[in-house]
Amino acid sequence: MNNAEIGTPLPNYEPYQTLNQFSLAGKVAIVTGASRGLGESFAQALAGAGADLVLLGREQKTLDEVSGRIHDQTGRKIFSIATDVGQVTEIEKVVPFIVHEMGRLDILVNNAGINFRVPALEISEEQWDQVIDVNLKGAFFLARECGKVMTQQRSGKIINILSLTSFLGLPTVVPYSAAKGGMNQLTKLLAVEWADHNVQVNAIAPGYFRTAMTQPVRDDQRNAWVLNRTPAGRWGEPTELCGALLFFASNASNFVTGQILYVDGGFTSGSDWRKGDVRGE
Repeated sequence: MNNAEIGTPLPNYEPYQTLNQFSLAGKVAIVTGASRGLGESFAQALAGAGADLVLLGREQKTLDEVSGRIHDQTGRKIFSIATDVGQVTEIEKVVPFIVHEMGRLDILVNNAGINFRVPALEISEEQWDQVIDVNLKGAFFLARECGKVMTQQRSGKIINILSLTSFLGLPTVVPYSAAKGGMNQLTKLLAVEWADHNVQVNAIAPGYFRTAMTQPVRDDQRNAWVLNRTPAGRWGEPTELCGALLFFASNASNFVTGQILYVDGGFTSGSDWRKGDVRGE
């Protein structure tokens, strides 16, 4: 058996070096939707593990505030660039700029997302297009541009942020569900296409987390349904996603690709009928 048959071997780690696999020292990561919520937590975790960062979002002022806080906490090199990931022309410009400024590109966290909570019969074409452009189209084309760099250098990690709606039918979020369902398949397709180039593509599917996007749900009667339906009996905190993120971003996941990790307090595992029936309707 020759090297072409066995592939390019990757570093082996002794048991006492296991934690070293999770270090991101010397790595450069892009995080989209980084100005608040889950994106900000992801950025903090990556910098804490040693990565330098490029934060993408729509509001430069908010991005600068986040990057300043993380830099003060970690001392990492951080760029913040106002970018509309729903516009392919902006994506095609920003990725080469990042590589030029940072010198390399190792990790992409496709987190940017928008949502409209509207019944299916009332969704407008404009709302549909806005959500699909950011949540699915933008995610693909950003992965494509980063993939050009990663496949050429024969290393890279892409982490897509999915949703319970990637797998479950939940009302009033039709375009969001369509986009997140598409990202489920996108994760698998890119994982297969780029595996030969040592690029791993995986996804995290959060359950119900306490963020600005979910504030409307937490303020109405659906909150009772979420608490009842989630076996853990509570909402997740953004920092509770960071372990999964660091696993997928680091060498610890070098033989893991095309996988979706549910971080949902047991939501997709089932529900406990003994807690009663709280429908939240």
